[in-house]
Amino acid sequence: MAWIKRTFIALLIVFLLLAGAVAWLLAGLDINQYKPQLEKLAAEQGISLQLQGDIGWQLWPKIGLQLEDVQLAPLQLPKQTLVKADKIAIGVALKPLLQRKVEAEEIVLVAPQIELSVDREGRGNWELISEALEAQSKQPPKLALPKEQEAPAQQQVDLSLQKLRIEKGLVLYSNAQTHKEYRVQDLQVSAINLVPGGEPGKLTAAADLTGSDLKHPLQLKIDSTLAVDEGLNGLLLQPLQVDLTSVNSAKASLHIRGSLRRDNNTQPWRIQLNINADANPLRPWFELTGSEIDTRDKAALQKLSIEASVEGSEQKLDLTPLQLQLDDVTFSGNAQLRNAEMPGLDLSLRGGALNLDNYLPPTPEEGTATPAQAPPIGTEETPETPTAADGNPAAQTAQNQPAPQEQSKPANTQAAEQVPLPLSDLRGFNANISLALDQLQAADLQMDSPEIQLTVDNGLYRLQKLSADIYGGQLNSNGQLNARAQAAEAQIRGGLTGVDIGKIQAALFPSEDVQLAGKASVNWSATTKGKTAAALEKNLRAAVEVSSAAMSISPFNLEKSMCQLFSYAENTEMPTRDWPDSTGLQDLRAIIAVKGDQVDVSEILAGIENIALTGDGEVDLKKQDFDFKLGLALVGESTSADGCTVRNPRWRNRPLPLRCKGDFDDVNISTCKPDSRRLDDLVREELKYKAEKKYGDKVEEKVDELKEKLKNLFGR
Repeated sequence: MAWIKRTFIALLIVFLLLAGAVAWLLAGLDINQYKPQLEKLAAEQGISLQLQGDIGWQLWPKIGLQLEDVQLAPLQLPKQTLVKADKIAIGVALKPLLQRKVEAEEIVLVAPQIELSVDREGRGNWELISEALEAQSKQPPKLALPKEQEAPAQQQVDLSLQKLRIEKGLVLYSNAQTHKEYRVQDLQVSAINLVPGGEPGKLTAAADLTGSDLKHPLQLKIDSTLAVDEGLNGLLLQPLQVDLTSVNSAKASLHIRGSLRRDNNTQPWRIQLNINADANPLRPWFELTGSEIDTRDKAALQKLSIEASVEGSEQKLDLTPLQLQLDDVTFSGNAQLRNAEMPGLDLSLRGGALNLDNYLPPTPEEGTATPAQAPPIGTEETPETPTAADGNPAAQTAQNQPAPQEQSKPANTQAAEQVPLPLSDLRGFNANISLALDQLQAADLQMDSPEIQLTVDNGLYRLQKLSADIYGGQLNSNGQLNARAQAAEAQIRGGLTGVDIGKIQAALFPSEDVQLAGKASVNWSATTKGKTAAALEKNLRAAVEVSSAAMSISPFNLEKSMCQLFSYAENTEMPTRDWPDSTGLQDLRAIIAVKGDQVDVSEILAGIENIALTGDGEVDLKKQDFDFKLGLALVGESTSADGCTVRNPRWRNRPLPLRCKGDFDDVNISTCKPDSRRLDDLVREELKYKAEKKYGDKVEEKVDELKEKLKNLFGR
């Protein structure tokens, strides 16, 4: 056992000798003499480095330097501190130290604080440093401090960084333009072997992120294997993994693999990356950021993922292929981002079947029910008030009463209508967008093979194509929006050809009392202009033409109404038959003009068996009511094969007045009935003609008597 004792004593002596040598070395090496070198090197890069405390030595856990109270600021504004740290520890290599050289192997920043801010003009306080570094790009900083030539024995400081650690870091960000603030706290960073030109190193980081837009703290984790080219002109990610989580179950991840390279400091970066981003579940992110998003389908907005291959430079990036997945719908295509004087975007995507209605807000029926408000006193709903033209005293009295005032819009709605359109946000970029789907469910309509092509030229939006197959017909439309001037100007034209109008109505208005059936074609052309949404609505001018070879409308039977009139006028019996509660229209044609919220139907032409239909009317979208004045003229002797026969030729080919009037929410079989106002003149003329033959001087008396009977017949 003696040899163990002798060995232990020998090792102890060697250790004491080495300890003494290190102590002598450290005692004779004044490290503070390097402060001017460090500050000078930083100044050459546009950075004001302030070392307020002394540079001291630490012996545990390894030999190193310790800098206290360190501050960094732009060289032009040294008092505007950008970065400060309570302590910076620099581990040094022992062997070079024995040669009286300081070679840093590890840097540890303890409680560093970084303050980033953007002023009202949009300039960041870090831009002075970045501009200074850019100015030095032709002569990139060396990783070794310059050696002084004053004396051969001058000590050197070399940087060969093996490790970098940040403990309990804090990053503060504020923006005076957006009035937003963010805080990255408890920042922990570990970088191992980040030596330019060396083997790939390891980078890990973790932090908590809070901000004015975040309701809960967001936990950030970064894990990456990366390599830095010698000369700092290349970065290889193998890969980079970023994970974000929050206490409200919000989760997202970003996976990047690839490289960024450039030939030299004057050349642009070449980018080649494969990117995978995933947010699942997605909906908690809206709650985290304070966005109140409610959808008809609670299963919507649950997942979003993006997968792309990115190649190009800082000036142009190609994303080919590009794949996006929203819930169960996958979109595939490509994109191009251009960072020129006028930024640009090219995007082409094709997807499967998308139900857009699932992503819309719930309808009032689907949302929380609100108690129905009782009408104000004096405005109870009553049947249509007779007019003074009827000779009714009550009608004359009603005409003298002030009309009930329309319920005013809420103040916030009125204010929203007067908010100027964000036209400036619609300018300053170009785009070419092409989107196509296998199927689209939108506004309760089902469209097959929908496609849209849109180009943007610095505020000029051109809808090159909008097409779809819809209920047996074809939709085609185009138009443009000009947002270059102080007011927006828009125009659109297009049409629906051979569409099943009944299926469209069943999809859009399934509970309507009026039912349509048949195929129709619709052509439209519209223009508008204005600075606000309300102005665009008010200045809307549109022309619409509707045509159909055969269409039916219910619950009206216009032939029955006409036969009732003929039967009474000629004192004949009504045909005994079952009258259907619908009317078949042949060769329908209608011309519609839209002026703001007023819709005028200037011409209606149609055939009903042996009856010719003509007329016009108007629709008030604001009041939600309509008023159509129609004329029914008999062509031939009978209305139809099993209809009624008209013996008197004076009733043939003469339009008999019919009026369809009511509210959208109150349409029934009695909405369309003979127009007694216009019928008076026809009846008087016909009765006068007959009475002159039979009664001579007593014509007026008999006309009034028969007129009163007709009033009772039609409920006037």
